[in-house]
Amino acid sequence: MDIKQICIALYKALYGDWTYHLRMQKKGERENLLPHYEKNDNEATVSSAVVYVNNGWTWHAGLCDRLRAIVTVYDWCERHGRDFKIYFAHPFMLQDYLTPNQYNWLMEGKDISYDLRYSVPMQMIYGTSVERLRLNGKLYPLVEQWMDRRFLNENRQIHLYTNLFTDKTFEFFSEKFNELFRPVPRLQTLIDEHLANIGGKYISISFRFTTLLGDFTDCTGTPLSPEERADLIERSLEAISAISQQAPAHDRILVTADSETFLSKAKQMNNVYVIPGKVGHIDYDHGDDVNMKTFLDFFLISKAEKVYLARSGKMYRSAFAKTAALVNDKPFEVYEF
Repeated sequence: MDIKQICIALYKALYGDWTYHLRMQKKGERENLLPHYEKNDNEATVSSAVVYVNNGWTWHAGLCDRLRAIVTVYDWCERHGRDFKIYFAHPFMLQDYLTPNQYNWLMEGKDISYDLRYSVPMQMIYGTSVERLRLNGKLYPLVEQWMDRRFLNENRQIHLYTNLFTDKTFEFFSEKFNELFRPVPRLQTLIDEHLANIGGKYISISFRFTTLLGDFTDCTGTPLSPEERADLIERSLEAISAISQQAPAHDRILVTADSETFLSKAKQMNNVYVIPGKVGHIDYDHGDDVNMKTFLDFFLISKAEKVYLARSGKMYRSAFAKTAALVNDKPFEVYEF
């Protein structure tokens, strides 16, 4: 443990994980966000809104982290009578894939101000310390207190850069997500086409290999050896059969994964349905074809009879399938093999 790590450990021991986390968020605001605001002087046309901002000026986490944060902040705004907006412009425009449903969250670029007279940036990006608090059941009141303190008496646009959520988020996710979002027509058309192709009840099984199979760009892990890759693929295919035997009644099995190598093998199995299209991570490959495939996977998973995340060894415990299951309150299970 180096000097910096020792100092961090001592600070946490003296003041706690949450105080250390808030200190790091203020540092992030100063270093990542404020420089962009200090050089702007555009007047706001929409005032006093809480705006979820995703514009690439700081790290925003994965798509499902962003969706959970959006829903969490929207719930707070709804309970406190505050206007809520979304400005999601990086690495794509959210409104290209999701459109307002019962609540108009859409904020155009012309309506957002980066002038500190009219707006204030706030960062709340979770790390490991916060996850410990969440698992211990201590996070919800701390987040509520933080939002109350920083939001309630602020009359400028609040620009929130965040991936925050709590265990409470899972309780209202379905209701709030569906109030906010519905697929744009071109995405809905594809959803309907694939539902017709599946043609009956189905379960969903998702695999998140990240870089293990050597065919996907991500920030985690290193590729396995050719022998280890072949073994993992074989055991993953066997997991599909094992899950199918214990799952609720179904006609087909929807398999999603971040490896085209694996998907090419899985779709040869009996009753397995694989959605065609290019697989990619939005932080590294965010063309329209990848984005459409990501949202198509998400909504088709959300309509399964039961949703599974299958994992083994170094495979990533992704939140994608679990978040999709929450959209329609579908049962979810992690299957270890």
